[in-house]
Amino acid sequence: MSRLDRPPRGLGRGPRGGSWAPSLTPRAAVRIATLGGIIVAMLGLLLVRLWFLQIISGEDYSARAQGNFLREVVVEAPRGNILAEDGRVLVGNTPGKNIVAAPSELRGAQRERVLTRLARRLGEIDGERVTPADLIETMETAENQGQPTAVLLENVPPPVVRYMSERWRDYRGVSLENTWVRTYPQGRLAAHILGTTGKIGQDDLREYRRDGYTGNEVIGIGGLEEQYESLLRGVPGRSVYEVEASGEPRAQPPVSTELPRQGNDIQTSIHIDIQAALEASLARRSERLGSGRGAGVVLDVRTGQVVASASYPTFDPAIFVERRPRAIERLYTNPRQPVFNRVTQGVYPVGSTFKHVTAVAGLRTGFISPGSTLESSATVELYDQTFQNFRFEQHGSVNVSKAIEVSSDTFFYQIGDNFFRRDDSPLQDEARRFGFGSPTGIDLPSESAGLVPDPTWKKRRFAGPDFDPFDREWRPGDTIQLTVGQGYFQATPLQLAQSYAAIANGGTLNSPTIGGTVLEPNGRAVRSVAEGATARDSDLADEWLTAIREGVFLASNGSEGTSTSVFGALPEGSKVAGKTGTAETGQPAEGGGFTPDHSWFAGYGPADDPRYAIAVVVENAGTGSNAAAPVACETMTIALDVDPEDCGSASQAEPGI
Repeated sequence: MSRLDRPPRGLGRGPRGGSWAPSLTPRAAVRIATLGGIIVAMLGLLLVRLWFLQIISGEDYSARAQGNFLREVVVEAPRGNILAEDGRVLVGNTPGKNIVAAPSELRGAQRERVLTRLARRLGEIDGERVTPADLIETMETAENQGQPTAVLLENVPPPVVRYMSERWRDYRGVSLENTWVRTYPQGRLAAHILGTTGKIGQDDLREYRRDGYTGNEVIGIGGLEEQYESLLRGVPGRSVYEVEASGEPRAQPPVSTELPRQGNDIQTSIHIDIQAALEASLARRSERLGSGRGAGVVLDVRTGQVVASASYPTFDPAIFVERRPRAIERLYTNPRQPVFNRVTQGVYPVGSTFKHVTAVAGLRTGFISPGSTLESSATVELYDQTFQNFRFEQHGSVNVSKAIEVSSDTFFYQIGDNFFRRDDSPLQDEARRFGFGSPTGIDLPSESAGLVPDPTWKKRRFAGPDFDPFDREWRPGDTIQLTVGQGYFQATPLQLAQSYAAIANGGTLNSPTIGGTVLEPNGRAVRSVAEGATARDSDLADEWLTAIREGVFLASNGSEGTSTSVFGALPEGSKVAGKTGTAETGQPAEGGGFTPDHSWFAGYGPADDPRYAIAVVVENAGTGSNAAAPVACETMTIALDVDPEDCGSASQAEPGI
C-alpha cells in the first residue's frame, strides 16, 4: 500500500474501524444535556409569556393601545333647579368653562414648566392671583386620588376662555372643559336655605365614591343642595375623541357620545314675597337695634311647611360659584358668622315666649285651671330668695290668660315652685312634648337639638373634679328659671315656631319641611319629598288651648299686652296673636356686666283662623317689643296681605317682655 492510500493518522480507527467522528466523553454529554435543558426552559417561558399576553391580558393591552389614540371625556350634567312655591327659580344653571389638565400627560419638569407659564400668563382672575404652586398642588391631588383630569380653575371668565381657545396648543395637557355653574335669579334671597355647591373634600371622597362619584364632580354643600344631592345631581354623559400621539384631539366629531341627563328639580314651600319681607326687616332691625345678628322663620300651621326662613347676616352664594378661595375664607372667618344658619343651628334662651309651655304644664298637672288665679306681685319669696317681676310690676290676682297677656314672671315662678316640690319633672316633660330638646326633623342638614335641662343632665354636665356636689345638684332656682325660658334652657327659632304652630292648629306638632314636589326636567311631577314628614299629637285639652290662645291674643292686642303697640292696629280678620320675650344672655360683656338681652317674638295669624306661625329673635336688641315684634309684624302683613304701615314702629312700642 502506498503512502497515499493510507488514511490520515488518528482517523477512523474506532472499535469498528470505519467511523471518523470524535469520541463523546461523559463530561461533554452532561454539558450538552444542560444546555439543551436551558434552551427548552427558555422556550417554555417564552411560550407561557406569549400565552399570558395574548390570552390573559389581551383585552387590557388592547384597551391601552386604543387609549393611545382614543380619549374619553366625561360630560358634566346640569343639576336640577330649586324652585319657589310659585315655580319661580331660586337656583338655576348656566354654561361655563373650566381649565383642566390630564396628570398622565403632564409629568415631572414638564408639568412644572407648563403650569408655571400658565399661571404667569393668567395673572389674576376675579381679584384672586393664580399661582404655580396652587395649580401644581391641584394637579398632584387629582393624581393621588386617581382622577383622570384635574380641574385647575373653575368657571373662568370670558377673557380667559378666549385666550385658552386661541393658545391651547401652547399648554400641552391643558384644555378647556364645559361645565355648568349655579345661578341665583333672586340674588341672596334664602341663601341659608338653598346652600351652595363645591368640590368633594378629601375626607369625604371615599364615601362619595361608594355612591358612584369619581371625585371630580360638583356636589351640594349645606342647605337643600346637600339635603337633596341624590335628586338634584344629574347623570353625566361621555364623549370619546380620537387624539394625536401628543394627546391633542383631532379636529373631527367624537367617535361616540352619550348625552348627560339633567337632575330633577325641587319645588319648595318658600314664598318669595314673604321671604324677602322677613329678610329685609330682620336686617334693618338687627343692624339698627341689635348686634347685627338675628333669625326668623314662618311656618304653615296646618302642614309644617316652611314659608320663609332668614338668618342674618347672610351671604352671597355666587361667591362659591366663582370659586374665589380667599373670598370664601373671609366669609368663614368673619366673626359674625354669615354662613351660620341661626334658624336651625342657633340655640338661645327664649325668655317669656316659653310661658305657653309652662302654662300647659301647670294645667296638665292640675296645679292651676283656666279660671284659677295666682297673685302677680312685684316680688315673690321662695326658698329664702327674692324673685322679682319684670321691672317690679304688679298686676294683682290674675288667671293664666291674663298672666300671659301681661307676661307676669311671678305668676309662673309660683308654678315652678310647685314643679320643684314634685318627684317628677312635669315642665321638662311638657317642653319635650312641644318638641324642645330634639331636632324638629326639618329637611336641612346639621340641625341643633337645643337643650331641656333636668337633674340627670346637670349631674352629667357638672361631673368631674372641677365641680363639687353642690354644682351638680338640681336646685329650686333651676326650675324657676326654666318656667320663663331662662337658665340652662336652649332652643332654636324653628323649635319655638313649631311649638306656637301646635297651639294654633289644635295641638299637632308637625315636622317642618321645605322641599315639596320633585319634578323631572320636562316638568312632570315624580313625587313629594314631604310625604314622610312626621306629626304627633301634643294632647292638649280644648279648655287649655282656649286659655292659652286668649292669653297670646291679648298679649299682642289687649289693653295691657306687651306688644299691642306693634300689632294692635292690624285690621279685623288679620289680627296676630303672639308673645314677646326678653332673654338674658348670661354672656359677659367687655367692661363688666352682661351683653344686652335678646329680643324675641313668637305667635301666629290670623288669630281667628290661623294659617302662619312665626318666631323671630334679634340678638342683643333688648325687649321683645323693641325689635323682634316689629320684624314679625312687618313679615306677617305681607303673608296676610295687609298694609305694613298698620304695624307700630319700634319707637312707638312700649317697653315690654
